[in-house]
Amino acid sequence: MSKQQNTKGQNGDSSLTEICVSAILKLIRTGQIAIGSRVGEVALARRLNLGRAPVRAALDRLANMGVVERIARSGTFVREVNITDYCEIIDVRAGLEGMAGYLAARRITDEQLAQLEAIAKELDALDSEGISERMSREAQLKHFDHLFALDFRFHMGIAQICGNRRIIALLEQQHLLERSFIIGIGLPARRGKSSSNAPTHLDIVKAFHKGDPKNVRDTIQAGLNGTKEGVIRLFSGL
Repeated sequence: MSKQQNTKGQNGDSSLTEICVSAILKLIRTGQIAIGSRVGEVALARRLNLGRAPVRAALDRLANMGVVERIARSGTFVREVNITDYCEIIDVRAGLEGMAGYLAARRITDEQLAQLEAIAKELDALDSEGISERMSREAQLKHFDHLFALDFRFHMGIAQICGNRRIIALLEQQHLLERSFIIGIGLPARRGKSSSNAPTHLDIVKAFHKGDPKNVRDTIQAGLNGTKEGVIRLFSGL
């Protein structure tokens, strides 16, 4: 086999692995693969209509990312996240999303800003409704999944606008781990509230309208830190 052919083969394997990683992340993010559940290579390969090799390579990569964990003689499981993990995730998100916002503020178009504003209005309205303990577990999860999907679209939308592929990939991982934590603690009825003075999604949109990259960065980071403080209060019983 020529060097050119070998390189082509390696690129093909890498591409299949990337496709598989994205597909598995989507299945976990949308709840089709549950937090804490076992992920079998054979069943997953059949589900994705792919060979076992790219599935195995994808799971190895997700294990390195901390999304799944390999347990000897037991298998591969979607990793559950604890409060310490959660705080670290929010700190990473604040750094990455602050940078994404800073970069996006320099290139965002009126059309993109209008799309973000529409998502923000729906998201903040849904978030303000809250989740009642009187809701059934199914209703709580449905409400949360809608909220999470909108939040993901909003923040990943900013990341897409910033144009940095590495920020996009890292943020997708952090959002997924955050969802694992919130589901794992029994959310949604117990979901922590942000600090009362913490910026909302609409505040982030307003910062974009002002056209100041530093203000966008600071607003995003303040909002995430407010969310983290709310969850810490939840766990401290305050």
